[in-house]
Amino acid sequence: MHFLYPSFLWALLALAIPIIIHLFYFRRFKKIYFSNVKFLKEIKEETSSRNRLKNLLILAMRILAVASLVFAFAQPFIPTASDVKKGEKQVSIFIDNSFSMNAEKENIPLLDLAKDRARKIVNAYSEEDRFQVLTNDFEGRHQRLVSKDEALAYIEEIKISPSSQSLTKIIDRQRQIIKGDNRISFILSDFQKSMMDLGPWKDSLIEINLLPIQHSIQKNVSIDSVWFVAPTPILNQSNQLVVKFTNHADDPVEDVKASLVKDGQEKPIGLLNIDARGSVIDTVAISIMKPGVHEAEIKVNDFPVQFDDKYYFSFVVKEQVKVLAINQNAPDKYLSALFTGINYFKLDNQNLGQIQFQKFKDYDLILLNDLRSITSGLSNEINSYLEQGGKVLVLPPADAEIASYNAFFVASKANSIEKWDKSSRNVGTINTKDFVFDDVYERIGPNLRLPSTKGNFVFSKTQSLPSDAILTYRDGSPYMSKYIKGDGQMFVCASPLNTTYNDLVANAEVFVPLLYKMALTKNNASKLAYFIGKDNLIQVDNVKQSGEIVYKLKGQTEFIPSQISLGKKVMLDVKNQIPDAGYYNLLLENKVVDKLAFNFDRKESNLDLYTKDQLKDIVKNDKVNIVEYGAQEGLKEFVGEKDHGIVLWKWFLVFALLFLLLETLFIRYIKS
Repeated sequence: MHFLYPSFLWALLALAIPIIIHLFYFRRFKKIYFSNVKFLKEIKEETSSRNRLKNLLILAMRILAVASLVFAFAQPFIPTASDVKKGEKQVSIFIDNSFSMNAEKENIPLLDLAKDRARKIVNAYSEEDRFQVLTNDFEGRHQRLVSKDEALAYIEEIKISPSSQSLTKIIDRQRQIIKGDNRISFILSDFQKSMMDLGPWKDSLIEINLLPIQHSIQKNVSIDSVWFVAPTPILNQSNQLVVKFTNHADDPVEDVKASLVKDGQEKPIGLLNIDARGSVIDTVAISIMKPGVHEAEIKVNDFPVQFDDKYYFSFVVKEQVKVLAINQNAPDKYLSALFTGINYFKLDNQNLGQIQFQKFKDYDLILLNDLRSITSGLSNEINSYLEQGGKVLVLPPADAEIASYNAFFVASKANSIEKWDKSSRNVGTINTKDFVFDDVYERIGPNLRLPSTKGNFVFSKTQSLPSDAILTYRDGSPYMSKYIKGDGQMFVCASPLNTTYNDLVANAEVFVPLLYKMALTKNNASKLAYFIGKDNLIQVDNVKQSGEIVYKLKGQTEFIPSQISLGKKVMLDVKNQIPDAGYYNLLLENKVVDKLAFNFDRKESNLDLYTKDQLKDIVKNDKVNIVEYGAQEGLKEFVGEKDHGIVLWKWFLVFALLFLLLETLFIRYIKS
């Protein structure tokens, strides 16, 4: 037997008090005179022996009562382990408050059960111990040790949060705060497989206690992602939206209702049937009749897990796609005719000597048409435009100054020109996998006329950037190549647009979609939505090129994210400032410049949980205790026995009361 506070044993010296009282207690006798005491002698001797026995029993009860009280204050225990914890303890309690803890067990939310167990853990320790209360939010106020009362107050304030941390991060955060010899960690969670990344535990200085509090939900359907088939939605067109649904259950689901909400109007998508552990990709046609920013939302009816039943997204539809043609001489009549009469496209022509570089950012596609040479200034501006996401089509003339073009191509890291070839050639292959032609033709038949040329440039193959052939000659050499530079794309044609050398303009089935879709294509399409806690860095266009830039996000809350200006782009760091899914306006000088959609992370959509046996197989360490749900009701006793062994002070307190009771009975019922 060991004592938690052995210094109290000095109080055993108090046992001398009842002994001294017993030894020096003398009863005064009153003399009574009798005429004859012959018959009293035997009675006197018998009474004296009985008094001596009674006094000894009373003395023994008093000694045992005092000794029991002393032992109770010294808190004796029988150790069940070699590492008995003495002195102040530092206890960290993690309470999982992620979405999965919204599920119920016995009609009680798991979070409420976890908070109840956390209170029992705190109450099992003494007032001198210190506590850390931690949640998935990793709040700053939870990064310190507090008193018992403060810990209980923190537990009461915990609410469901969209944040979710891995088990390794949780334990690392606990280790940063709790120090010393008596470091104890409690983790109360449902232990979803998505959070469990802890392998065999190596640290022997911290004791970890895992308390599974788990639901029995077997099904969940989530909306995982949404994207447009085309890089950008087009006005007055039926735009194809692709939606991915996933069934996370072991059984198939049938007749799940899905719907689309756009600009406040809801329409059904249909009924979904999804195989067990499978996914379904559905296509929804969205007609866009007005330009500007649009809000939309995909919904499914699925119970009881609902945080992933909505997917918010937003997108911008331009009123016009603007194309700029930079010409050596007069504007090309074929290009002018191509864009005339279609209000969605607008063509501007500029002469080489009248270029307005500052307006490049306003155009979706720039054509370098029939320029004999490319100056260094134009080369620099075009490359900057490409880096920021622009598209450029280069159509060099037959008499081009090859040196100036090669200087431009070297700066663009594209293939340089080797020579001009006067041979007649035919285009033999069209790349229908590239966006430019991916949905133009139902099938490529022998009746499709492809361009032919009577002269073309031959290019080297030493470029730094990879290239894709959009159209290829029959011998495999490129007729139209595409290069990715920064966020932009550069297209290079091997033959001039002039009909003397090239009949591209006479092949409407190739020429028309080629130019239209070049203007529409994007290397990096704008994100339709962001995930809370996952997409902390957001890139937006810098619409203010001078002065102080202060962007704000306003939705359910309003805040100023940290921001870094990168030329024509701005990086916003929202950290954990987005509390709820939905739409947030991006404000600059109190004007809405964009609208961003945020969704809860789908990390917890998979409801698979680790059982106690599985947790044991993963951890494999005696320093990690796994407390089953049924044993969690007796947490106070569990903590006491775990830290101090089998606690005996309560028994000694009972013994003290028992001995005092026996003393009273002896005084009352043993006759003198």
